[in-house]
Amino acid sequence: MTEQNRHEQLDRIQDRFTRTAEAFSKFVLQNRGADADRLADMAEPGVNDRVLDAACGPGTYALRFAPRVRSVVCLDYTPAMLGKASASAAQSGLTNVSFSRGDVTSIPFRTASFNVVTCGFSIHHLLHPAAAVAEFARVLSRGGRLALMDLIVAEPGRPEMNNRIETVRDPSHVHTHTQPELLKLVEASGLRVRTAERVEAPRMFNHWMLVAGSEPGDSTYEETRRLMEATFDDDSAGFHPQKPGTPGADFPYTQTILYLIAER
Repeated sequence: MTEQNRHEQLDRIQDRFTRTAEAFSKFVLQNRGADADRLADMAEPGVNDRVLDAACGPGTYALRFAPRVRSVVCLDYTPAMLGKASASAAQSGLTNVSFSRGDVTSIPFRTASFNVVTCGFSIHHLLHPAAAVAEFARVLSRGGRLALMDLIVAEPGRPEMNNRIETVRDPSHVHTHTQPELLKLVEASGLRVRTAERVEAPRMFNHWMLVAGSEPGDSTYEETRRLMEATFDDDSAGFHPQKPGTPGADFPYTQTILYLIAER
């Protein structure tokens, strides 16, 4: 990964989450709260813990961890996301949350600064996820926990087909891992996986596209839909899409998510 490649990907991420800041924030704050509570429960944070919410987005995880711990730092590269996270924390009356702009592959904090690092739905956007997980491990204190959630490719899906659909929908997407790939990625950083739980979450196709900034009739929507429809019969992307009764109608599909806790 060259510096130019890294900065080009950071620009894609910033563009995507600036353009869709309102729709994306509304969706995750309204719909990912239970996910964040579950991850916080699994991480078992202590009242004196310092938490880093890496690639924090609008603060979904920070909002759930902050009432349980001493402090939370929200880290994100996109100013629009930090603005949303700050507003969410203020609205919730949280006074132990701070905000920092930065790249998760080069975290601007000292070694062993945090007891918990949480990261939700961000690994698939990273050009070099191993660098990010190595940074998570570096900033964790001894006995600290990584609380990670991300999409995975479900069987019988093929990663190449899954990622082709995801990348057409969202150019900032890089790679959705299989469960074994994601576990190996974390373990390669020297962390020990303590818990890994897999969950299937139903979504509607049209809303999924809307959150990424696309609607029926635009080229991104139509191409993503064409690719997804090609998997109706064999589920070759692992999205488990259900063919609608009426051509062109909205349809449900499934996101497969891995909750993971690892210790340093």
